[in-house]
Amino acid sequence: MGVTRADIERALDPCQEAERVGSPSGIGECWRIVRNGAVTACKVITRAYEPERFEREVEAMQRIDSPRVVRVFGRGKLTTADDGKEHPYFLSEFLEGGDVRQHIDAGNQPDDGQLRAFTLAVLEGVDELHRAHVLHRDLKPENILLLNGDWTQPVIIDLGLARLIDMTTVTVYPWAGGTWPYMAPEQLAAERAFDRTDIWAVAVIVAELASGQHPFWRGEQTLPADWDSRLRGGMTVPGSRPAGLRDWLLLAGAYQSYKRPTADAARQKLESMWP
Repeated sequence: MGVTRADIERALDPCQEAERVGSPSGIGECWRIVRNGAVTACKVITRAYEPERFEREVEAMQRIDSPRVVRVFGRGKLTTADDGKEHPYFLSEFLEGGDVRQHIDAGNQPDDGQLRAFTLAVLEGVDELHRAHVLHRDLKPENILLLNGDWTQPVIIDLGLARLIDMTTVTVYPWAGGTWPYMAPEQLAAERAFDRTDIWAVAVIVAELASGQHPFWRGEQTLPADWDSRLRGGMTVPGSRPAGLRDWLLLAGAYQSYKRPTADAARQKLESMWP
C-alpha cells in the first residue's frame, strides 16, 4: 500500500493538504503539502536506505543556496500505518512549471537563445552542487524543472541520489543510482565517478533539446549491446544549431571523463564558444 495521505498528515501535523505528485521513483515518493498556508514538497524515502547517509545528504542539500537548485528546508521520519515501517523524508520548496521531460513531450523545444541560457543556468546549478561537495549522479530531463515554464529558469530537483563526495573520486557501481540513458561511460563501466560525471549528463540533455531526440537512446528498455560504441561516436546536433554548441558538446560530452571540464569551466567554455 505504501505511504498514504493519513501517514503524511500524521507526521506533518498540522497539514491542511497532502497530495501525491508524479509517479514513485526508484527511491521514494513526492507529495505536495500545505501547512499553515505554505506549499512545500515532501520526498519520502521508501526503499532501504542508510540512516547516516540520509542525514549527510540532507545536511549537504541544506547548505546549497542557489536559485538553480531546489531549496531543502528540513527532514524527519514518518511511520506507514499498514506495515509499521519508519521512513525518512525531507521537505523542499514546491515549484510550478513542469519538468523538462514534460516540455519535450509537449513539443516545446527551446530556440537557440533559450537553449544557451538554459545550459548556462543548469551548469551554474551543477557548479553550486559540486562546491557543496554534492554529486547529483542522476541528472536527466525529469530532474530539471522549468520555473513557470521558462527555459531560462531551470531548477535542479530530486537530489535523492546525490552523494556527499570529497571532490576527488568516489567509486560508484552500475545501477546503484542514475538512469542509464543519461549515465556517463564511467558509471556504466563501474569505474570512478566524480564531478565530470554530472557534466556528461548535462551534455546529453542539451544535445537532446537541440535535436529533439536523445543522442544515443532509441527507446530500448534494456542496455543495447552496441551502447558503448554509440557513446564513443559522440553527440551530434542539427546543422541549424550554432557551430559553437556542437564544439561545446564535443568537449562536455567527451567519452573520457578526464577530458570533460568542471561545471564552472564548462560555463566559461560555452560563453566563449557560443557568444
